[in-house]
Amino acid sequence: MRVYNPRDFWQSSGRSCPYGRGDSGWAAQSPSQAPPRHRDSEEPPFPLAAAGAAHTRREAGPRRLNAAAMAGFVRELERRRGPALRLEQRAAGGVGCVVWDAALVLAKFLETGACPLARRHVLELGAGTGAVGIMAATLGANVTVTDLEELQELLMVNIENNKHLVTGSVRAKVLKWGEDVTEFQPPPDYILMADCIYYEESLEPLLKTLKDLTGPDTCILCCYEQRTMGKNPEIERKYFELLQLDFELEKIPLDKHDEEYRSEDIHIMNIHRKQTNIPSRDL
Repeated sequence: MRVYNPRDFWQSSGRSCPYGRGDSGWAAQSPSQAPPRHRDSEEPPFPLAAAGAAHTRREAGPRRLNAAAMAGFVRELERRRGPALRLEQRAAGGVGCVVWDAALVLAKFLETGACPLARRHVLELGAGTGAVGIMAATLGANVTVTDLEELQELLMVNIENNKHLVTGSVRAKVLKWGEDVTEFQPPPDYILMADCIYYEESLEPLLKTLKDLTGPDTCILCCYEQRTMGKNPEIERKYFELLQLDFELEKIPLDKHDEEYRSEDIHIMNIHRKQTNIPSRDL
């Protein structure tokens, strides 16, 4: 089977790729094939398991994949204690079907214990394979992993494959950004996001969902890879500019990330709702 460069689709369609870091096709390499990262290289900070992945734009609404597209390949994500997570991916079906670097960085950051997760209510947005949310569930959180309808089968497969490692709870639900979030109330303790900033048309729906979901005590952990291709810098600038209208942002220092799963171009932001001061009435 052909090994695809993740930008093949975008170049053929005349649009810039939102996720490549060069033409080397590193995201389509297996762990054993991925070269080591050097300080100034365009290679990934650690090997992805997107072997044979043809990445296409994520579409809204259900989609039936053919047998070849449904063929899976497994990413093992090591844990500090106990067996590794086994995350099934898809050879085709969209950007949500593989484990991306930002998901690895955020999942491993959760393991550092910087954020207490036991018995906490956690919601993951744009969960894709569910790597981050399932990791949180192994740390005692009660997790809802969310994505579009076409990702639900993959999410449920990965929940089933890792249920013996879960010490909290985890379930998969459909959540389309910008739509009603009543069923996800009350506000969660944590919202987790990994590589959700890449598609300009999704920014305002995502921001609306964040405002609708969060309470005064909700902590949003947003992990993203800083990209320099095409419109990505402008999309990131616009996202954070709009986000700061309603939220306070704090960048988590690199030395607080997992010792191995870290990279200078992958950032984790700690985000909270701005506190609104309600003026007291004269008595």
